[in-house]
Amino acid sequence: MSYFDSLRPPLPFDPLVAVYKDWLHLNILDHATGSVGIINASLHGAPGDVRSRAIGTALVHTPGRGWTGNVEILSFGEAAAVGRSSIGLEHVALALDPRSGTILVSVEDRGHGLSLRATATPAASPIIVEERLPFGRGWISWRAMPRLSLSGEWIVEGERTDLRGASAYHDHNWGRWHWGDDVGWEWGCFLQPVPGAAIVLSRTTDRSHRNPGPPSLAVQAGNRRRTFRSASIKLDVDGEFDMVSRRLPGALAALHQDHARLQLPRRLLIRASDGIDHVTVEFTGREAAQLIAGDPIVRGYGFINEIAGEFICEGKLGDLEISGGGLGALEYVC
Repeated sequence: MSYFDSLRPPLPFDPLVAVYKDWLHLNILDHATGSVGIINASLHGAPGDVRSRAIGTALVHTPGRGWTGNVEILSFGEAAAVGRSSIGLEHVALALDPRSGTILVSVEDRGHGLSLRATATPAASPIIVEERLPFGRGWISWRAMPRLSLSGEWIVEGERTDLRGASAYHDHNWGRWHWGDDVGWEWGCFLQPVPGAAIVLSRTTDRSHRNPGPPSLAVQAGNRRRTFRSASIKLDVDGEFDMVSRRLPGALAALHQDHARLQLPRRLLIRASDGIDHVTVEFTGREAAQLIAGDPIVRGYGFINEIAGEFICEGKLGDLEISGGGLGALEYVC
C-alpha cells in the first residue's frame, strides 16, 4: 500500500505562516483492558519564530483508574526534533513512514506513570481530505487511517500490557488558524476488535457548536468502505459530564476555570442511511480530559476535550451485517 504523506510546513512566502498548525495523532484502543490511549505531537506557529511551540500529549484512560500521562510543551525550533514526517519531544515522539503510513510511537514519562513503545501498521486505505476546507479565518486539511494493527506494549502505573490485540486509529491534520478563532470540531473513532468495523466521524463547527458544518461518517468493515455525508447522517447528543476530570497543562487550566464545566456530550447517537446501506452507532463516554492550546502568536485559546468510552453499533453494507460493540474516542473542540 502506498501512502505518501508527510508534515506540511509552510513555503517561504506563505502569507499565513504565523498561523501554521501541523500534528500527528494516534488513538490506541485496548479491548482486553478497556483502556483508551491518546497520543499527539503537534507544531504551532511559524518555523523559526522563537514564540512557536511543539506540544506532545500522551494520555491513557483505564476503567477504574482514570487518566494517566501528561502534556509537554517545548520550543518548536530549538528544543523539538522535527523531521520530514516526525515530531520528537523529550517524552513523546511520533514518526510516520511517508510511503507506507506505518507509525512509530514512543512515550517515556515514568514521572507521570506512562511508558509506551509501539508500531502501528495500516490495515485499511486512508481517508484523504487534502482540499483546504474553510476553518474560521483560515483553513484545515487532513488524512486519516481508520484502522491500524499494533505491535508493542505500554506500562501504565506499573502495569505492563501487550498491545498486539489492540486496535489503532491515526490522523494527520494541518492548516492555518489561530487558537481562539471561532472554530471547533467533532471527531470520533469507534473501533471493534478485528475483524469488526472501524467507524470515523468528522465535522467542523463554530466554537459554540451551534452552527456545525456537514458531517461525514466513514465505515470500514473488512475490505469494504462506505462514506455517508451531510443529510444522510443524523447526530443526537444526550446527557453531559458534571466536570472534566483531567485538565492540562495545569498552569493554563488554572487560568481558565470557566472551562472546567462544559456541556460535553456524555452520549452520542449517530444514524446514517442512504436508503440502501445504513449504520447506527451509540457512543457512551465514561470520562473526559481537556487539553488547553494557547496560541503562540496572539492571545487566544482552544479547548480540546477528549472523551473515552464504549459504543454499540448495528447496520448493513450491501450483504454485510454489522453489529456488536467496541471502544471509542470522541474529540470535541471549542
